[in-house]
Amino acid sequence: MLEGCRRLAGKGFFNTPGDSFSMRIPGSTEMILATGHEDWRQIEIADFHAISLSSKERLDGLHASIYRARADVGAVAISSPMGARLLAGHGGLLPPIFDEQIRHLGPPAGPLCNEDTHELIAGRACKRGANAALLGERLICMGMTCDRVVFNTELYEKCARAYVIAKASGSPIGLIPLWVRLIANRRLLKDERRAALSYRNGCIPEGIDAY
Repeated sequence: MLEGCRRLAGKGFFNTPGDSFSMRIPGSTEMILATGHEDWRQIEIADFHAISLSSKERLDGLHASIYRARADVGAVAISSPMGARLLAGHGGLLPPIFDEQIRHLGPPAGPLCNEDTHELIAGRACKRGANAALLGERLICMGMTCDRVVFNTELYEKCARAYVIAKASGSPIGLIPLWVRLIANRRLLKDERRAALSYRNGCIPEGIDAY
């Protein structure tokens, strides 16, 4: 988790006190959370705190709501990378245009509203096994493990930047065929069911970190 925070900070994804990173504690009703840092590159172990999944605090509660909504999610990163902010200015919806995107990020989730409740935001962000969505200009990324959520954040940023550039060119943008999306989503849902079972058994899922 510490390495993940430092990696995202080094890439400029964690750059405001409103960014945050959390990890589910297997077999527990708590999560570990880091948030509120001015300089994420200086984060240390002492900056992580155990918090109940029943938390209702403004930021803690959003992470907790996501874990309650999706038993497969093992880590959540809320970041503010440049590509996500640019995408927010173009409607906030990333269409299915890359193979890795549909395999690991799942179906496109529409932009979320900051004024909604934690439960509503979490429900919309997690719909159909999706692992990424924009909340205003912030990116919510989920993953089955800490490594996976870091990879998913990097993947979304890469796809968002490419889409914004392509959209600005005015040229047609091809989408991944529907049948390919359906197959990819079934595989993702299968991985997520396996991850949920691992967490119910008090274990961190294995073998699902690489692209």
